[in-house]
Amino acid sequence: MADCRIVNAAVQNSVSTINTLSGQYKDAGSTFVTSFTNAIADMQGDAKDALKELFNKSYKGFVSSEEDGIPAMIKGLGALLEANRKNFEDVDKQIADSIRNGGNQGN
Repeated sequence: MADCRIVNAAVQNSVSTINTLSGQYKDAGSTFVTSFTNAIADMQGDAKDALKELFNKSYKGFVSSEEDGIPAMIKGLGALLEANRKNFEDVDKQIADSIRNGGNQGN
C-alpha cells in the first residue's frame, strides 16, 4: 500500500486555479461559439444548414457547456480534488479528537 498524504494549502490553491481555468474555458468556448456563428451568418444554402447542424450537435456544448462540456469536466475534477482534500482534513481532525479524548480517559 502506498503512503497517504495531502498538503492542504497546495490542494486548496490548485482547486482555486482549476475553478478559475474552468471559467476561462467556458468564456473561451462562448467566444468560439460566437465567432463561429458570426463567421457563417451570411452564408446561404444547404451547406450552411448542415454546417450549423454539425456545430450545434457536436461542438457547441463540448466547448462551452457547464453541464457536460470541457468546462464541466475541468470543474468536476476540481470538485473531486476538493472533496478528497476535505475528507483528508475531516479524518485527520477525527483522529486527533479521538486521540485527545482517549488520552483524557486515563486521567
